[in-house]
Amino acid sequence: MKNGVVVVGAGLAGMMAAIAASDEGAEVTLVDRGAIGLGTNTAMSNAVFAGVSDSYSVQEYVRETMEIGRFLNSRKKVEIAAEKSREAVALLKSFGVPVSPMGTLYQVKSPDPRVISGVTLVRRVAEAIGSRPGIRVVRDFYVTGIVKRDGMVEGIEGMDARGVNVVWRADAVVLATGGAGAMYLRNDNQKYIMGQGYYLAAAAGLPLIDMEFVQFFPVVVTGEGLPSTIVYPPIHETIRLVNSAGEDLAVKYSLGSLTDAVMKKRDELSIELYGEIQKGAVFLDCRRVPAEAWNEHPLSLLRLIKHDFATKPLPVSPAVHFMMGGVMTDDSCQCGLPGLFACGEVTWGLHGANRRGGNALMECAVFGTLAGRNAAHFDEGSAKGTRMEPMEPRTGGTVAAGGSRRSLGDIKGEIRRIAWDNAGVIRSADGLMKGLEAAREVQRELDGFIPGTRREMCAKGDLTAAVVTLKAILTASLVRHESRGSFFREDYPREDDASWKKNSSLIYDPVEGTFAVTHIAAH
Repeated sequence: MKNGVVVVGAGLAGMMAAIAASDEGAEVTLVDRGAIGLGTNTAMSNAVFAGVSDSYSVQEYVRETMEIGRFLNSRKKVEIAAEKSREAVALLKSFGVPVSPMGTLYQVKSPDPRVISGVTLVRRVAEAIGSRPGIRVVRDFYVTGIVKRDGMVEGIEGMDARGVNVVWRADAVVLATGGAGAMYLRNDNQKYIMGQGYYLAAAAGLPLIDMEFVQFFPVVVTGEGLPSTIVYPPIHETIRLVNSAGEDLAVKYSLGSLTDAVMKKRDELSIELYGEIQKGAVFLDCRRVPAEAWNEHPLSLLRLIKHDFATKPLPVSPAVHFMMGGVMTDDSCQCGLPGLFACGEVTWGLHGANRRGGNALMECAVFGTLAGRNAAHFDEGSAKGTRMEPMEPRTGGTVAAGGSRRSLGDIKGEIRRIAWDNAGVIRSADGLMKGLEAAREVQRELDGFIPGTRREMCAKGDLTAAVVTLKAILTASLVRHESRGSFFREDYPREDDASWKKNSSLIYDPVEGTFAVTHIAAH
């Protein structure tokens, strides 16, 4: 019998894992709550990959990635990404992805400049999924837990499209659930990305590493009636970033090229812009852009916004973009629970304290492929394949007395405000402690909410994941007494290698609803 692999999540990391496992001969089930590829952050991306090329060596890639991550990265993971980046690009090309080198990056270019490059990317990879009969695709499946037996993974549990609780048994599971950006008030993520994978891993007893490091994309469209859209690099040379007084912020803060600042100095730029916004609005002044330039990518995407660019500057703000922390995996992408593999944003290792632009998708391509290949061969001697079974009813559970008086929508709004106000661009001990207390109150209220429909069950699951993930971020932030990479504390504004060149490790206590944190020296 073939090894059975269940892949959770159908963004680029999950799709690459499913393809790799299938190509290794495994029987693969790819599950997602939505559409394959299109319902994910990958589809919303600029589809840029950082990687080794004829003009960018392994040594340069490793050095830059480590420096931007302020040396909290796993150097081994960085080296693996560097060494396998060309192979990953070649694999994408074999799927028909139109990707080509662009300096230190690889760029996917859509045939139609009005189509987001990420959409073109996921469509091509989804076609590769569809061409493989060994991959079963299960949509509208909501994962609620990781099933373990005798210290090993045995599958996943969740709700199918009818709201029936089922278990998917498997020899190995790959977690590719993405990050948690949508739990913040200002973000550029797909709306359901709220930390589900972190919660699944923490509830299974696995440590979460470096959860305090949250990356903010510095230039995201904001304002009433405007979509929360990234201003994708490269940024046209005629565009200026200005404050409410009309000052050119690139000059004021010696940023140099806006494109370089957005790609390599996201932490510094986000902090400066956040400070400016406390005094007044920040705008992208596009009034000098030549008319013909609006037909070229990525300005062709920006012009889709209903805004008079010729006469009015566009309001922008930093927004949550990416989570650097996550689940620890070994070089084979296996977690501490045998048979459980993970890849993509849900994992820790490649990025350290901040992520280099283009490394998110390269991480998905390289480590998605590795996770799938290794999951396909896990414990092959006792292969059982994959199968779906009804879930046994739970017993002994309790429901909090009283229930919630607010809607899930109201609770979601409060979680997002707590995250933005207390675990945002600039943090402090006072704000972090207030945030933790507020998160505890929200979780107590959420525990008392009794869902009546499948939709409410999924929404409650999302918010439970979000508030637990938020507590992980707040807890790790409170005990890090320095500023580093994307992480800035106004009460500890300096980087302190002597005391804090180390990674945080969080273990969740589901009974108390709290995290215990320890630290490990970075190597």
